[in-house]
Amino acid sequence: MDVFTMVIMACVSGEPHCTTSRISEMDFTTAQACETRIDAVTRTMTKDFARRPDFKGRQVTYDVSCMDRAQLAQKFGITSSDT
Repeated sequence: MDVFTMVIMACVSGEPHCTTSRISEMDFTTAQACETRIDAVTRTMTKDFARRPDFKGRQVTYDVSCMDRAQLAQKFGITSSDT
């Protein structure tokens, strides 16, 4: 059974760089299991951004993907893995 990885890119308006995060859990054995966590993860990230005074009132956009190992390798050009 393959494990899926959630890749999140969060962009705050006006910031030159986006924040990325990769989450891989043993519970992510299907794309659906991965996708069910998206709201919880993005909600936590949004709360963390809201704690930063310089981000108050700014819009945050998220790009979230749930990928298995083959999809990760293809999308990011990974040729080998130690996991």
